[in-house]
Parts: sequence; C-alpha cells; structure tokens
Amino acid sequence: MSEPSAGYRIRRARPEDEAGVARLCQRSGQAGWGREALRKTASRVSLVATQDDTVIGVAKTHWHAEPDRAAPAGHYLGGIVIDPRWRRHGVGRALTAARLAWIAPRADVVYYFTNENNTASIKLHESFGFQLFAAGSLHSVSAVDGRSKLLLFALHRLANSVSPLTLDDKDRLNS
Repeated sequence: MSEPSAGYRIRRARPEDEAGVARLCQRSGQAGWGREALRKTASRVSLVATQDDTVIGVAKTHWHAEPDRAAPAGHYLGGIVIDPRWRRHGVGRALTAARLAWIAPRADVVYYFTNENNTASIKLHESFGFQLFAAGSLHSVSAVDGRSKLLLFALHRLANSVSPLTLDDKDRLNS
C-alpha cells in the first residue's frame, strides 16, 4: 500500500469487501467483522474507506429498537476501524461524517459510546457536537479491557448539525 494521502474514497460496504475488512482488522489488531456486519439493511449502514482497491477503514451504525438501562432506543454510531498507517489523516472523521449524514434524514438524535480512556474517539466525536449523556454498561456492551467505564454521548438536532453532502454523495450513501 502506498503512503497515506487524501486519495481515499468513502462508500457503502459490499459483500466483496469482507476479505479486505478482515485484513484491515488484522493489521489494526482488532477482532474481525463478519459478513453480517457489512450486510445492507434499511436500519443501518456499513461504510468503507478505500484507497485504490484496498480497504483502509470501516465503520457502521446500529439501530437499537429497545432502550437498555441508560441507553435509549435509537440510531448509534457503531464500530470503526482505521488502518494504523491512515490514522490522523482524516479517514475516521470522513467515515463519521458519512455515517451522520446517513442517519440525519432518519433521526434527530444519534448516540455513540466508547471506553472512557479512548481520548482520540472522544475528541473526534466532541468536534461534531456530541455531549456526554450517560456512563456504564450499555446495550450489553462492555469495555474491551473489562474494567473501564463506557461513556454514552448524544448529538441532538442532527439534521441541523451535519454538513450537507453533494447529491452524488447522498445518492451513493442512501442506495
């Protein structure tokens, strides 16, 4: 793979991305994502960032129909994995913006949770306007280390806080 540059593309994940996502997760030291995580549904989206034909990032959303303790029902930003060589090059920000743009016509509020020690993720999401909402065990998820608290953040009035995408971007993400 070449050195990181701005030459990447964000698009919906496809079944044929499964092997590339598996390689990405392995390079990143993360648990692999199965085909189900990439499957297109009406209530969630999975996106990939690619450079040429190489998957350099993957991110998804989740729809939780039922509340779970302090975590409300609704749309959530799910996992995100970025190739270590591409971190701090805007890929995570682009994938997050694209997920927010996909959720915006579907909900006024979006949630996301992370480990209390994941300062990079917290700073990224705060830059979009997310605010701390709750802490603790959420939707049967626990911190990877088993000790840290999970923090739940919310972004309200989503449709007014997401930068507009071009028509081509909207068509590509909504298809």
